[in-house]
Amino acid sequence: MLSPIRKMHGFTILRGDLIRGGLKKLPLLKYLPEQNHTHFAYAGTVFGSGGWALATACEELGYKCTLFIAKSKHTPDWVNDLTPHSCELVWCNPTPVEQIKSDIEQSHPDLHMLPLGFDDPSFINYTAQTLKELIPDPPNQIWLSALSGVLARAACLAFPETDIIAVSPVKHVGDCGRAKIIHAPEKFHHPAITLPPYPSCPYSCAKIWQFAHLQASQNAYIINVGYK
Repeated sequence: MLSPIRKMHGFTILRGDLIRGGLKKLPLLKYLPEQNHTHFAYAGTVFGSGGWALATACEELGYKCTLFIAKSKHTPDWVNDLTPHSCELVWCNPTPVEQIKSDIEQSHPDLHMLPLGFDDPSFINYTAQTLKELIPDPPNQIWLSALSGVLARAACLAFPETDIIAVSPVKHVGDCGRAKIIHAPEKFHHPAITLPPYPSCPYSCAKIWQFAHLQASQNAYIINVGYK
């Protein structure tokens, strides 16, 4: 795999958009084989990147997956990239993903449902390993997007001396460890007002740029999880 690291506008961007499935796919490729299952289920929204990451990881590993995604007026492009023989997409009524996950666990006890945001210590460790492999020299500052806070915690683990700044597109963000949290002004289902100069999910990672391009330190890293 070619390095997804790019220099741009004085920053270094870890461009998950250059990876099919996005950045989260890489730790999933290590995490999933440890679970002793061959069929995985996941609940998410059209604004998140977890579903696409899981679908592409399962395809590469020869597993099956079922995605339960809350309906919305917005349909992400990654839906068209799903491989029917390895991934089943089930559209659900627009309810919170926590409720969707709970309902599926009760109605489909045979499915191995992964935690929201892949919030599992093992996945966080693999994500930290992935970040260290992609960023071998610890930077002075990292900017990233935070929903569940999994990526922020992984970055804190990977780079204990680095300032981690998490821009959250939601009011109630998950545990981000020691990362500094900045709340984006846009509502979660509204796209970023100021788009970055690289392809980025307008509902999450793109919302970093309005702060980073004004406040980031010299040689800071920006983690762009993915875009499709």
